[in-house]
Amino acid sequence: MKHFFLIALFLFIKSLNATSEINQKQILNLANQFIYDKNQKLVLKVNSKIKIPTCFGQIQIIDKYKNLKTLQINCLGSKPWKYNLRTNITDNIHKKNKSSYHKKKKIIALIYTKDLKKGHIITEKDVKLKYFSSIGSNNIFKASDDLIGRSTKINIKKGQIIRERHLVKNWIIKEGQKVKIEHKTGNLVILVDGIALKSGMKGDYLQVKNENSGKIIKGWVKNNKKITIFR
Repeated sequence: MKHFFLIALFLFIKSLNATSEINQKQILNLANQFIYDKNQKLVLKVNSKIKIPTCFGQIQIIDKYKNLKTLQINCLGSKPWKYNLRTNITDNIHKKNKSSYHKKKKIIALIYTKDLKKGHIITEKDVKLKYFSSIGSNNIFKASDDLIGRSTKINIKKGQIIRERHLVKNWIIKEGQKVKIEHKTGNLVILVDGIALKSGMKGDYLQVKNENSGKIIKGWVKNNKKITIFR
């Protein structure tokens, strides 16, 4: 008798589960939990006009295309059905990746670590690197070696981005100085004598005169003795 009672109780509970009613709100909650389990940074967003039928049984959720773009909702019960639920998860992922992309695009620049007086000789301790989303002018420094030993032209405030206009000009080639003009053709490097027509700092685009031909040539200041035609 007891054994018969336990079997009857089991069948009764099973029949309750088989006919349990799950409405649209509950189904969306299950779908949201499904996505959360896949990626805790994502939140389910669906069209407010959708109509998901009530399920009398159990719900099974499948990532139909393995990208969370479409969830297949399966109602398992006496009246089974399937429903393809479109999500905005792909857009969310795209926006997230786009946001990450912009973070990676942040600009790095050297700033002053303290207030400096006019005429101060910059040392390694006076500068540090910092990331910025925007910096305005591109006239910045990224390598401390380009600054060490240079003098400030004005009084400086701590935290300012270091710009060329703050510093005394560091001419490494002076007007009238004899230089070598470097010209590359394939693997061949040709050096000819020239004269600088203006003073220039490293990286400046400078006019020089070819001493042999008298032709005016433009090139970049490579070091204190050389102008290169190709950067």
